[in-house]
Amino acid sequence: MEDKKQGISGKKAVILIVSITAVLLLAAGAVMLLYMHGKKSGSGAAENNPSGAVLVEENQKWKKYTYSVYDDGTATLTGYAGTDTVVEVPAEVNGHPVTTIGLGCFNQAEEPTMEEIILPDTVTHFEAHAFGNAKKLRSITIPEGTTVIEMGTFVYCSALEEVHIPDSVTEIGEGAFSYCKGLTKIELPASLKTVGEYAFSFCSALQSVILPEGTETIGTSAFDGCTALESVVLPDTVETIGEYAFNMCETLSEVKLPTGLTTLKDGIFNNCVALKKVTLPKKLDSIGEAVFYYCENLQSIELPDTLKSIGAYAFCHCVAMKNIEIPDSVYTLGGYIFADCTGLKKAALPGGLQSVPSYTFAQCEGLQSIALPEGIKEIGACAFVSCTSLTEIEVPDGVTLLDAYAFSGIEGLKTVTVPSSVAEIGEGLFAYSTDVTVYCEKGSVIDEYCTANSITVSYTE
Repeated sequence: MEDKKQGISGKKAVILIVSITAVLLLAAGAVMLLYMHGKKSGSGAAENNPSGAVLVEENQKWKKYTYSVYDDGTATLTGYAGTDTVVEVPAEVNGHPVTTIGLGCFNQAEEPTMEEIILPDTVTHFEAHAFGNAKKLRSITIPEGTTVIEMGTFVYCSALEEVHIPDSVTEIGEGAFSYCKGLTKIELPASLKTVGEYAFSFCSALQSVILPEGTETIGTSAFDGCTALESVVLPDTVETIGEYAFNMCETLSEVKLPTGLTTLKDGIFNNCVALKKVTLPKKLDSIGEAVFYYCENLQSIELPDTLKSIGAYAFCHCVAMKNIEIPDSVYTLGGYIFADCTGLKKAALPGGLQSVPSYTFAQCEGLQSIALPEGIKEIGACAFVSCTSLTEIEVPDGVTLLDAYAFSGIEGLKTVTVPSSVAEIGEGLFAYSTDVTVYCEKGSVIDEYCTANSITVSYTE
């Protein structure tokens, strides 16, 4: 019998899949922590304010505040030393109108007291982390005229429940509301164009999001870890959705993607375990890596005939999926695409495919039949490992490589037809497929391989 070295077993394949995904998620988390903690939390003033005015005085004192003055006469609040529950921010300090809340001005990482902040109409700008770590803050109204909610403005405001954002805001910056775990809903302004990276990440109570018509960009991990998010409305104006934008949105069940979207970047719906229905845009060009990884309730998906490539792990562990038809427009597939799709019964591969990548259908225990298209040249390592329901496989003429363990662990496999074009065979090709008969030409490479490994052969004419 064939040498029964385990090689890269099905279990190891699953471990590898999980490990790679964990690395991706840890990397995303590392980026998050770097930008959140890499900046100082204390007071500070920029040399120039948003209007371009030049700093002329800093570390000035007024009651419970410190502030800086610019040459246009405006002031930036740079620190607050009070312990009030309700804080009413002054419209001016020592005759200088307050236009900006400075870097970390209301940071209350230790002994937080603020529950409400009332801002004057004069304030139209917030520097990074302006209210970061104000852990008791419950409500705030952002004044009209504000155009950008800067990076980390409300990061770690874990009690924040109510935010009023004016129609003047066009951008919500990087991590602006990250870790606002008390936020259950938010009304986004009609003026919004950009939702930045990590903008609402780990807002674990956020239940629904309606992005207004006119929104163009959703950044990387914008809603990552919003585990209570049940629904999201994406307007057709959205042109870009960043990597892992909805990663681990565990209660999200249905999504209609914008019609103009052409690319699904890596991991957009990674670990959306409740996701059942996705409507893809008709002009979609590519699906990135791990886009629907571990979407274990996704039963079916219609792939448009404009699609050209699908990345590795794209549908890995979609255990409820029963059928998949990949259009002939697709010419590139990554590895592990349908690995561990245990409910998959039928799959149709595109006609222009050059190779079946490694682990494509690994551990698809329910897969009953597979039609391999004419024109493929290679079948990758462990491509059909542990597809225990397969009973027959016909390798098309023109295939030159059958890589290691490609048909291993298929307990029900009875017949495999292999053409004489096969010139290279990896180790363990039929390992643990104990009852297989190989149909081939006498004297061919596969004939010699089977003879050397005590595999039953039946010669074709």
